[in-house]
Formats: sequence, structure tokens, C-alpha cells
Amino acid sequence: MNRINKLDGLRGIFALAVVLFHFNVNNAPAALVNNFFVRDSYIFVDFFFILSGYVISLTYNDKLNTTKFVWQFIKKRFIRLYPLLLFSTCMYWYFVHPHFDERNILLALDTLLLTNATPILGSDIGMNYPSWSISSEMISYLVFAICSIIAVQKKKPLLIAIITIGCFGLLAYQQNYFVTGSFGFIRGLACFNLGYFVFLLATKQFKVPNIIEWLIPFSILGLMYYHYIVIQTSISYQLLVQFMIPISFAICILILIKTNGLLSKLLQTQPFLFLGKISYSVYLNQAFVIAFFIPKLYTWIHYNNEDVKKSICIYILLGILVIYSWATQFFIEQQLGKKLLKWIMP
Repeated sequence: MNRINKLDGLRGIFALAVVLFHFNVNNAPAALVNNFFVRDSYIFVDFFFILSGYVISLTYNDKLNTTKFVWQFIKKRFIRLYPLLLFSTCMYWYFVHPHFDERNILLALDTLLLTNATPILGSDIGMNYPSWSISSEMISYLVFAICSIIAVQKKKPLLIAIITIGCFGLLAYQQNYFVTGSFGFIRGLACFNLGYFVFLLATKQFKVPNIIEWLIPFSILGLMYYHYIVIQTSISYQLLVQFMIPISFAICILILIKTNGLLSKLLQTQPFLFLGKISYSVYLNQAFVIAFFIPKLYTWIHYNNEDVKKSICIYILLGILVIYSWATQFFIEQQLGKKLLKWIMP
């Protein structure tokens, strides 16, 4: 569907922005990474959660009415996410932290047991640091499925609304919306549920002028800049601005669902669709690719101007990441995923 394709294209752009966030001025030119957009691009993880909530609701909202379908749903989502999680975590462990000690074993278990967005095995974010959000994603699937079973369809929005308000309340109590690690699942669940309400609103018959699409990039950039400069203000004011971010993402997704203007058409062009297709691989592969290749590129590439050298290294590394992620998307996400589906769900 076009409305999904263009949202995937936007997810691909945001995935690359998150990659740039994980560089710093020691291994990348300051002009590239030391600006409000890159330094605040970690907020796009919330966009991923909200989009996931919308897509899952669109696909499964009316189907999760028996325990049989819920079990099939969980197995499908596990098969979709886990093979690449396992592969990328093993690559990170073997090539970046090749030590078989107690700490690394615990970190790996925390990730591979999908508990690194909870305090069950400690407060760390596990092995392969972006993977905490996959733990949160699986927890969100479980909560969504349970709500679908225990609540009559008309009461399901109320139940999910109560959970969402509770999640935002807990984040406010912690005085930090952007939590990861031990309580990251609360943030993920809050955003995933916002995606459910985007789905409900999208089913309503109303029109949005196509020109409104152009408010999206300006509003996101404006909010990111505003969030970047309020870091010195009071905690309560920071929280207010932070809570505006997922709500703004939800509104932006709803606008794109309801419009088909020039921005929609741009996001559906092949380069953006390709980025959207490999975005999950880009997201999970980034930690390994950055940590493994950056030192080697600095050794191999010689240039007198340090900033130029860093720029060359970053562009080459992004190329490596895209090619590597294309390969893992095809061989692990797609081909291995199909085989697992046939084996586990004949």
C-alpha cells in the first residue's frame, strides 16, 4: 500500500540519521555530527515505535480474537525480528568485544532473551546497544495481543488508552522521557500504543489538504531544534517538550496516511523505498559496522587534512553499512525468514 511505502521511506531516512548520531567528533567531522539535527536524531526511535504500532494495528487489529491467532502472531513477529537480532549481536560480540567473560555473557543473554529493555537482568542495554528497542518492540506486541484477547473490541481502545497514560505517567515520574535499558520498554509501549490510535483515527473519513505535508519536515526540524536548546531549562519544561515529540510524530504519520502530495511521491521513489526496505538491518548493524570499520578506515586512508580524512571515512563507512545491510536484509531477514516460517508455521 502506498501509505505504508512512503512511511517506510521516511523510516529509512530516520534510520540513517540515527546512525549519524552514534558518531562523535572524535571519528567524524564536527560539521557533520555536531549539530542539533544529528545530536537529537535519537528521537527517531520513537517514530519507529509509533509506525510499528500503526502497521501492526492495521494488519492485525481485527484478527487477534483467539489465543490461536495470538500465538501465530507472536511467532510471526519473533521470526521477523529475531534472526537478524541474533546474527547482529553475535557479530558485535565476536568482532567488537571478543571476550567470553561474565559481563559479556550477561550482556549477550540480556539481548538474546529480549530482556534488555527491562530490569530483569540488570540496567544495561545489552550487547549490540540498538537492540534494546527490539526487546521493547516484542513487549509491545505481547501487550497489544493480550489487550486484544481480554478486552471486547469496543473496550480495547479504553484499555490501551489507560496503559498509554500509565506509561507516560511513569516516564514523567522518572523525570526522563528518553529512557533506554532497564525501563526502555515503557517508552516503547507508550509510542507503540500511540500508533494504535493513529490507526483508529486513520479509519475515520476526513480529508487533509496535500499542502499540509510540507509542515512535516519544518515542524520536525523546529521541534528538534527547540528540544536541543531547552536542555538548560527546568526538568518539568524539558519533559513537556519531550512529550511533544512522540505526539508530533503520531500527527505526522496521520497526515502522510491521509495525503498524497509531492512529499508522499518523493518518499515513494526507489532510493527512499530501498532505504526503508533495509532500515531494520541498518538499525541493528550500525553498532558493529561503526566499531569494526572506523579504526581500520582511519588506518588505511591517509590525508593531511583531518576533517577531510574523517569525511572520506564516514562516507565509505555509510556505503559499507548500506551494502552490508542490503545483504543481511536479503539473506537473513528475507530468505532465512521464509525458511523459518515454513518450518515453524507449515
